[in-house]
Amino acid sequence: MNRTPRLSKTDIEYLDYVWNFESGCTKGCSYCYAKKVATRFPGRYPNGFEPTLYPEAFTSPLRLKKPSIVGVGYMGDLFDDEVDPEYEHVLPGPSWSPTLRHSLREWILGTIRKCPQHRFLFLTKQPQNLAKWSPFPDNCWVGVSATGYWEYVEACNFLSNIEARVKYVSFEPLLSWDKKASYFFESSGINWVIIGAQTKPTVQPDIGWVREIVAAADRAGIPVFLKDSLSDIVP
Repeated sequence: MNRTPRLSKTDIEYLDYVWNFESGCTKGCSYCYAKKVATRFPGRYPNGFEPTLYPEAFTSPLRLKKPSIVGVGYMGDLFDDEVDPEYEHVLPGPSWSPTLRHSLREWILGTIRKCPQHRFLFLTKQPQNLAKWSPFPDNCWVGVSATGYWEYVEACNFLSNIEARVKYVSFEPLLSWDKKASYFFESSGINWVIIGAQTKPTVQPDIGWVREIVAAADRAGIPVFLKDSLSDIVP
């Protein structure tokens, strides 16, 4: 029996809940925390880290009444090449309609539209597939994970091709940087930046990289969120 909660409170500083109706990713990042969790608990994730959907959780946020910030699919990557947003899923419906059939995209974005009191944060390592889900509802923040400058440039290019009210980049873990980026924030089109260190094992980024990103974002008027994982190098 799978006892994994698909909508649960989280310790991630900028979120209240995580909505994990999908787990797994084929990207193969060596530092992936979610993969380590899936490997540690094979009973909860019988497919390992292969992309897996849990349709029973597609509408879970509907039961949250208090306005909350919800992370979408933080145990995998919803935008993985192996996750088809057009694939239809049939779920039990109301008494007048025993079953409901919708595509994955319709289920997820439909649930989000029914919850305007919440903010939903998407985050991906595979931004090439974001356009398949665009446009996003107004209460969505859409982000791309980047470990350095060139991934950041790629992220901004893909984000420029989607419709979302807020677009952001998460430098977590931040593994490298290039001063050229200081000339790119003003025209990036992003609205928010997150910076964090690699954890378990902890690998702190160069404090100079963090300062350069923060300074460049400040010049562009982009707010920056520094995660607690940087506490060893950031006062």
